[in-house]
Amino acid sequence: MFRHSRLGRLVVVLVLSVSLLATGACAGDAQVRRQAMENEQRLSQLLHSARQLGVSTVTLRPIQTQYLSLRSSQPPFSLFSNQPLNDYYHSLARRYLLLHTQLQDLIVTASPRIHARLQQELQSTRTMLVDDKKAGLPAWTFPNRLRQLQDALLHAHNFNDYEQVHTRLLQLGQDIRALEMTSNHLSTLHDLLTLTQQAGLKTYVLTLQSAYQTDQQRLQQATGMSSLPALNGLLDAHIQQATVVLTQAMPAVTSLRLSELKGGIQQLPASHVDPTPYQERLALYQRQAGSTMDMPGFQHFLQQVNGDIFAVKAEALREDVDQAIHQFHQDVDDWTSGHLFYDSYDGNSYAVDVSYLNDNFGLDADNLLSQATTLDDLQSARDTARTLLFNHQLMEMDYDDPTPYDQVHAADMQALHHYQLMQGQVIVISLCKQSLRLYQDGQLVRSFLVTTGRSERPSPPGVWTVLNRLSPTIFKSSDPPTSPLWYPNTVIQHAILFHDGGYFIHDSWWRANYGPNTEFPHYDDSGDEHSSGNGSHGCVNLPPDAAAWLYYNTSWNTSIIIY
Repeated sequence: MFRHSRLGRLVVVLVLSVSLLATGACAGDAQVRRQAMENEQRLSQLLHSARQLGVSTVTLRPIQTQYLSLRSSQPPFSLFSNQPLNDYYHSLARRYLLLHTQLQDLIVTASPRIHARLQQELQSTRTMLVDDKKAGLPAWTFPNRLRQLQDALLHAHNFNDYEQVHTRLLQLGQDIRALEMTSNHLSTLHDLLTLTQQAGLKTYVLTLQSAYQTDQQRLQQATGMSSLPALNGLLDAHIQQATVVLTQAMPAVTSLRLSELKGGIQQLPASHVDPTPYQERLALYQRQAGSTMDMPGFQHFLQQVNGDIFAVKAEALREDVDQAIHQFHQDVDDWTSGHLFYDSYDGNSYAVDVSYLNDNFGLDADNLLSQATTLDDLQSARDTARTLLFNHQLMEMDYDDPTPYDQVHAADMQALHHYQLMQGQVIVISLCKQSLRLYQDGQLVRSFLVTTGRSERPSPPGVWTVLNRLSPTIFKSSDPPTSPLWYPNTVIQHAILFHDGGYFIHDSWWRANYGPNTEFPHYDDSGDEHSSGNGSHGCVNLPPDAAAWLYYNTSWNTSIIIY
C-alpha cells in the first residue's frame, strides 16, 4: 500500500510539473506576432482581389502554394526565452511581405488581361441594361454609372484603379439584378392575376388587378434602389394573398391547365410531331385531377402539367425554328453563287452577301437553337432566322435597285415598315451598295458612302441599338502583330458601338475612297494599301466629317438596320 501511495504522489507531481511548464512557456513579443498577422491578412486580401479580377490560377499557384505552407507552419516551443518565437514571427512577417511584393509584380504583368476582363464585364453589364430597357424597366442612374466606369477603366493605370472599377462594377451588377428581381416578382403577380382571371374568380380579379397596377406604377415611378425594399414587401404580400385565393380555386385552375395541354397536343400533328406520349400523360393527369390534392400535391401536379405544356409548345416552336432556318439557308444558297463580284484588282471573286454565309453570321440562328433551353431562347432563334432571311431579301432587292445612294431606297422603306420603325431615328446601311442613310420619322435626312467589313471580317446584318458612344477613343487590335489583320493603336474621334465584339460606326481618316465594292480588295487613293486597300475589320467606316456629323446628329435612342 505504501508503494502505491508514493507512486500516486509521483504521478500528481509530474502532471503538475507538465502543466506548469505548458502554462509557463514563452509567448513571444505580441507586436511581432501582430505584424506577422497583419502581413498575412494583406497577402490574403490581395490574393482574393487578384482572383476576383481574373488573374489565372496557374499564375497565382506559386504564391498560393507558399502562402498555404506559411499558414500551416507552427511556432517553436520555448520555455525560457522569447527569442525563438520572435525570430519565427519576424521571419514569417518578412516572408509574407516578400510574397505580397511578388504578387504585386505578377499583377502588374497581368494588367492587360485584367483590363480585358473588366472590359468584357462592362460589355455584359451594358447588355443587361439594353435588355432591361427593352423589357421596360426604369434606367435610373445605371447608364451614367456605366459610362463613369468605362471612363475609369480607360484611365486605370494600376491594380488599385482596376480593383475600384471591379468593386463599383460588382455593385452596379447587384443593383441591376435587384431591380430585375423586383420585376420578376411583379411578373409572378401578373401570372397569378392571369390564373385568377382564367379561373373565373371575378370578384377577386378586380382586387388583384388593382394591386398589380399599383405595384407596376410604383416600380415605374421609383427613383432608385431605396424604393425597392418597400415595393418588394408589398409584392410579397400580394403574391401570398393571391396564392391563398388560388388554392381555394384548385379545381378551376386544374381544369384550365388540362384544357391548355389538350389544345397544344391537338396541334402537334400539324408540326409533324407524334402526340401519343403526351396523350398518355394527359389521361394520367385527368385521373389525378379527380382525386383530392393538398397544396404541395397541387403544386407538384401543376409543375408536371406545366412542364408538358412547355414541352408541347417547345416541340411546335422548334419545328417553326427549323423551318425558318431552312428557309434562310435555302435563300442564301439560291442567290449567292449567281451574284459573285469579280475583283479585277486581285483577280478573285467574292460573295456579295458574305455577311450571311456560314463562316460569318449565317449560323447565328443555328447556334441559338442548339443552345436553347427556354421558350424565349427558341423564339430568339426563330426571330434571328427570320431577321436574317428578311434582311437578305432586302439586300437582294437593293442589289438590283439603280436608285442613287443619296435618295430613298425601296428596301429601306420595307425595312422601316417591317420593323415598325417609321417613327423615330433610324440608320439604314446597305452592304451591297456600301451606303448609309439616316431617316427621321420615315423621312430621309442625309446619306453617306461607307466602307464595311472585308470578306474575312464582314459587318453583322440585323437590327441593332446603340450600345455605346465614344468621342474620342483608341482602337486596339485583337490580332497579334504577326497577323495580316493586325493594326497599330488608332485614335478614333467619333465611334458608335452597335454590336458586341467591337462593331462600331466610326471615322476612318486613313481612307480616301468609300462606296460600292470598297469592302473588297482595291486601290485606295490614299496610297496606304495595308490599311485602306480592303474593307474594315467589321466596322462601318465613314469619312471624318461625315462620322462627326452622324455622331452629333444621332443619340442613344437611334436604331440601326444593316442589310
